Amino acid sequence: MNHAELIEKLKKSGFEQLGTASAFGYAGEWVIGFIGLSGRFQQAGTKAFVICARPISFDYMERPKGKYHDDPMEYPFKLTLNSFGEKLKYQSQLLRFEHSRIDTEGDWSKVFDFLVKDLPESLSNLGVSGLVQQIKEIKEPGYIEKIWLGELGA
Repeated sequence: MNHAELIEKLKKSGFEQLGTASAFGYAGEWVIGFIGLSGRFQQAGTKAFVICARPISFDYMERPKGKYHDDPMEYPFKLTLNSFGEKLKYQSQLLRFEHSRIDTEGDWSKVFDFLVKDLPESLSNLGVSGLVQQIKEIKEPGYIEKIWLGELGA
């Protein structure tokens, strides 16, 4: 399955495509984002991306202009295929985060499985309350973390 086939298969699985390289879907109380990165991340023949997840109930830094927010900064979980473990642990990555890169015509089946099976299962096991507890344990939360905790108005 190449990148174009991944996007089509995600759409058939209930995700909505945003632009040419991003797709978003729901898993219970969560929004999952497959966010294609552009600009400095572009390289011929490859796609750079980050997989993000956020509770539906979390506020944004700025009110979103559309149904989904395509800025990874708005998501508590910014994951790569290599960083994901079966148990999700929040790490404050507000300004810097890792990304994955795969050849456009490479095998994207692992990404599909991650988006529709592995990540939703892990998010369900963690629950929104589990994420909130992890964020509360941060000694000096950042601006968006304070918004997520309800300590600042959006």
